[in-house]
Amino acid sequence: MNVKIFPPLFRCASAGLLTLLIFVLPAHAGNIFFGLSINGNTLTLTNQGNSSAYYPAVMRLLPDGRWDPLPQQAGTTPSAELAANAHIDFVWPTTTQQQKPFPLDLFRPVMVRFFDQAGNGFGQISFFNQPSVTSDLSESRYEKGLMTIAPPRNEGGVVIHTSWLLWPQEEGIAPLSAPVSFVHKQPPARRIEWQPGMDKLHLNLGAGLPSAMLLHEVGGGYVVQNLINGGVQGVQQRASWLDASVRFYNWAEGIATVAAIVMLICLVSAWRKKAAK
Repeated sequence: MNVKIFPPLFRCASAGLLTLLIFVLPAHAGNIFFGLSINGNTLTLTNQGNSSAYYPAVMRLLPDGRWDPLPQQAGTTPSAELAANAHIDFVWPTTTQQQKPFPLDLFRPVMVRFFDQAGNGFGQISFFNQPSVTSDLSESRYEKGLMTIAPPRNEGGVVIHTSWLLWPQEEGIAPLSAPVSFVHKQPPARRIEWQPGMDKLHLNLGAGLPSAMLLHEVGGGYVVQNLINGGVQGVQQRASWLDASVRFYNWAEGIATVAAIVMLICLVSAWRKKAAK
């Protein structure tokens, strides 16, 4: 068909419809998550997501709260990238007698830290022996960028004197404004001793407002309480139109429909004019 028969209105409608279609195309984001296994003194980290993780590190929790990076197995080549379905072997330390037993060793908590393709730093905490999950014994939420934690409620005659706060420090996209340093910066876990009449705690866990967890000591054991994150992870890098309201998409759908009708009318009109000549 000769494009000269298309009126200007048709060309404008075509451009407008194309623009709308670009905006309503689905967005696909990669994901990164890990599988961990221990065989003897070998810990294997496997990337089970569909995107690469960069400069991955595995850390174990020490009695003083520090996260201790595990060395890679001898003979393995350090790699800056852990592709999807690839794995790395680390050395899990041999059990030794400690002066003072560390109760959390029973759960063998570990943290995997890594960077995504953009250079954002993330962390994921897991346990080889999962502690029991409790209901919300302690109220918590993010307020003005700080994690606010209230002293736990003592229910059923159980008094909680001590809790451990574990979190992966995440700073969001702010560090990307400067040259990125691929060095993992993870503060120690925090041991909290609750006192009668104690005020709420206000803690800086990073501008990324990450998920956190409390391990409450109850009856000689521990239960875990998961704290909600601040909803920042994965959102800061999204285009603003992806978070638009449903009304926006309804309007876009209506405009696209009208544009399609106008295009059809213009096409029929042009065809009739051509046939009449």
